[in-house]
Amino acid sequence: MSMLAWTVIWATHEGGFGLGLHIPGYPECADWTKALGVFASERPTDFAAILGLIAIAEGESVGHSGDNFRGMGSKIPGNNGLDILGLKKKLSAEEQARYGAVERTQGRAAMIAMASMFVFESIPGSVPLMDLFGTHGWIQ
Repeated sequence: MSMLAWTVIWATHEGGFGLGLHIPGYPECADWTKALGVFASERPTDFAAILGLIAIAEGESVGHSGDNFRGMGSKIPGNNGLDILGLKKKLSAEEQARYGAVERTQGRAAMIAMASMFVFESIPGSVPLMDLFGTHGWIQ
């Protein structure tokens, strides 16, 4: 989820490093920290549908892999069970292990990136790298 959240912030932000992409007909909010609330209030049916799909996907994940919350699940990071093209079969055990490690590393980096974005918005000057790039006002 953090990888997706970071990508959405980057893709929808206007100015700076952002791409300024928006879906026509959907609400726009300059402050990304409030955008979910704006979307939920202006498009409640769409919000409910998206939330429902996420709940189904997460429920299926828990239902098939055990209790991941307490570290007792059988789910392997990066393996959501969708290998339509059979690409995993072509990889050796070492390559599969490497891709699993890469998935965990990228997921953790995305979580840190999202946490830094929230801290950056809350406490000015708290993320020195953003100051270095001169991004004050970039995200707002």
